[in-house]
Amino acid sequence: MQGKKVGEGRTAEVWEHGTGAILKLYRDNIPGHHVEHEYEISKYVHGHNVQTPQPMELITSEGRKGIVFQQIHGRSMLKLISEKPWRLGGYARRMAALHYKLHKLEGPEGLGRQKEALHKTIIAAPMLTLEEKTAVLGELEKLPEGERLLHGDFHPDNVLMGEQVWVIDWMTGMSGNPAGDAARTVVMLSMGAVPPGASWLTRVLLAFMRQRLTKGYIREYLRLSGGSYAEINAWVLPVAAARLVEGIPTAEKEQLVREIRRRLSSISTL
Repeated sequence: MQGKKVGEGRTAEVWEHGTGAILKLYRDNIPGHHVEHEYEISKYVHGHNVQTPQPMELITSEGRKGIVFQQIHGRSMLKLISEKPWRLGGYARRMAALHYKLHKLEGPEGLGRQKEALHKTIIAAPMLTLEEKTAVLGELEKLPEGERLLHGDFHPDNVLMGEQVWVIDWMTGMSGNPAGDAARTVVMLSMGAVPPGASWLTRVLLAFMRQRLTKGYIREYLRLSGGSYAEINAWVLPVAAARLVEGIPTAEKEQLVREIRRRLSSISTL
């Protein structure tokens, strides 16, 4: 392996790769077509002047697929929030402005459709009964299609801040309705498992920060877009169900299932 490892996440490791470049090397359990999708969508967004690392080459190294990207410098917004929580409101507004700017762009043709992707994922979702999945899919069917560029995983850890602000990790990028993409961000910001053994004070602080970040993001996104909260809220049910297939903690999945069942129950009583 060239260079040294400079980072890693759930789907990939990041290695130095010559001068001014890094290699995002995907783990063995990531299907090759997902890597190819990220390469193609990254080329698309970079070509439309989105501030994202330039994808340079799709390669195979030691039997694993990888993408060579332009090396950028910055710290994740998530780390900055944890270090300076008193600036949380400003970060929430900045994140909403970035997301809205992406949604003004037309989505790529032939690189994934939002409702199709959600439909497939909901069918595969664990922890839900067939009846529950059918009900969620019924609600998804009612939602409007869209043609805008969606990130599909927009949260503070996918925003890097330095001399410039960068949006990274486009594996879930596609075309669709911006309200559904915003709903995905709302679900990730507002629901999450507390670390095991966390103190009462830590739990209270985390809950407060999540609530403030979520509200600040929604308020600014709606101000910029001119949309309504109802439009975003309608997507939360299918987005939450689709998230159950991801490698998130069991406690977080249980939280999602409770929210899904609460929403299904309220629909059935209307």
